[in-house]
Amino acid sequence: MTETTPSLPPVQPPTRKSPAAALFDLLASVKFAVAVVIVIAIVCGVATFLPQGTEAAAYLQKNPSAAARMQWLSRLGLTHVFYSWWFIALLCLLASSVAVCSTRRFATVRRTNGFAQRRALGSMLTHISILLILAGGVIRGVWGEKGYLALREGETAAQFEIEKGFHILPFAVTLANFEIETDQPRVAIASRDSRHPALDDGGQLVVEWPERKLAVSVPTQLNVEHAVAPPDEPATPNNTFRVTVLKYIPDFASDTATREVTSRSTEANNPAILVAVNGPGYQNHAWVFAKFPDFTMHTQGDNKPSPLRLVYLAKATAAPRLPQGAVKNFKSTLNLIENGKNSQTRTVAVNQPLKFKGYSFYQTGYNPQDLSWSSFQVVRDPGVPVVYAGFVFLISGLFIVFYLNPWIEARRTA
Repeated sequence: MTETTPSLPPVQPPTRKSPAAALFDLLASVKFAVAVVIVIAIVCGVATFLPQGTEAAAYLQKNPSAAARMQWLSRLGLTHVFYSWWFIALLCLLASSVAVCSTRRFATVRRTNGFAQRRALGSMLTHISILLILAGGVIRGVWGEKGYLALREGETAAQFEIEKGFHILPFAVTLANFEIETDQPRVAIASRDSRHPALDDGGQLVVEWPERKLAVSVPTQLNVEHAVAPPDEPATPNNTFRVTVLKYIPDFASDTATREVTSRSTEANNPAILVAVNGPGYQNHAWVFAKFPDFTMHTQGDNKPSPLRLVYLAKATAAPRLPQGAVKNFKSTLNLIENGKNSQTRTVAVNQPLKFKGYSFYQTGYNPQDLSWSSFQVVRDPGVPVVYAGFVFLISGLFIVFYLNPWIEARRTA
């Protein structure tokens, strides 16, 4: 009798997963998600030790020898980590992993019921919360804005400085008042008198025409015309300029939106004079500043370069105001201007930011040599509502897993 060996079924070769399925399994892997989280944590730790954004520029000013190293770090994106493309890519990668896990939790919720379903629902809500928090971080990195703004009392600005230039605000900001509180009797800079003084300050205006070797000094008397011509030439209409001081401002301030000129105080903190120049082929009115001899601000007349150089020598300047005693707090009163009108008046202080139209203003500092200056950090973070929604989902998911589910099971078995 011949024994027959039973035939075995043919061995099927292992099926290879498609690239999409392999990627799906990788993103759903806990080890992969933990690895990405560790990388993000290391990067955030490094960013806390390296100067970021405008802090990097300030560090470079104090340490010029570190220029090469800072340039290398900037190319790697390590001086603006949280806004760099590779950090946003890491957040997107982690978000993809969480999204895949949330999809699997959703499938579990659909095919189960009772205790298992509620537990899967809580886990799914927790995963969605992490996804929303990561999405808020990505939104901030792509569409967020962060910069700095410095104002002097009476000044108005409709833009703030960012790392790569300036960003326009949808409204204007005027520093109406700045106050400093110390452990001595309070030092407060009151609202400034914007009236123009009627008298000059007794200074001198130096008029130079380098090409014709002209250099004369005339008193800064208001509305007194002075005719100046080259000393070695007879005065003619072709070589004579008529110079007149029209206004004197002891503490110059200008509204950048309306170009209105005012004086912040009656003290000579920033003295300036308005000078009218009329001569051969040239007419202009320009503000000339004692503290900034290389800067003039033209108001009307010819836009072409003036052949004359004007230097204002003020008779005296006011001594800087310094805070007396240890500084306890400082705050700024800001006027928020929309469509040319004052919309609101708000106060910004340390740990008391101002929020308006999606922008937050944080009081960051002042100039101890000039207490009319104040500086702010300006932040716009459109990802904040998304992050808050993530916190709501997180609390809901944890409540279901650790409180609601055990409570329902305890009542069912009672």
